[in-house]
Amino acid sequence: MDDVDVAFFAAREPVFDRTEVIHDAETFEREVAPDFREVGASRNVYDREAVKRTVLARLAGTEPVSLAGGYRIEAFVARLVADRVVLLTYDLHGQGRVTRRSSLYRRTAGTWQVFFHQGTVVEGAAPQPPDRPEPSRG
Repeated sequence: MDDVDVAFFAAREPVFDRTEVIHDAETFEREVAPDFREVGASRNVYDREAVKRTVLARLAGTEPVSLAGGYRIEAFVARLVADRVVLLTYDLHGQGRVTRRSSLYRRTAGTWQVFFHQGTVVEGAAPQPPDRPEPSRG
């Protein structure tokens, strides 16, 4: 298996808050796999269409940005776990909490697409101050 370009994947996360990656419906379609699923920090499961509605509403300014005030990423790791499948794990400090996150990306037709994401609140963890700005609206 090949080495993973950690910098490439680090520049993509948190994928739904990086307007450099997803900034409109067209880029959402390109970047997010048709079979995408998310298990949110709320413990709710979201399908691709629900996430798309939320992301596009944030970009349009009809929903608040999810990382108001900025954020910090720590312990970022990218691992090739199968042929053309990369697992990303990291801790996200933002929204007044720490969440442990994982994303799975699959290489399809020459592009990487996220096909799974999970965020789990780390109980009792004190969030560190942000070192990245609040996401823009696109």
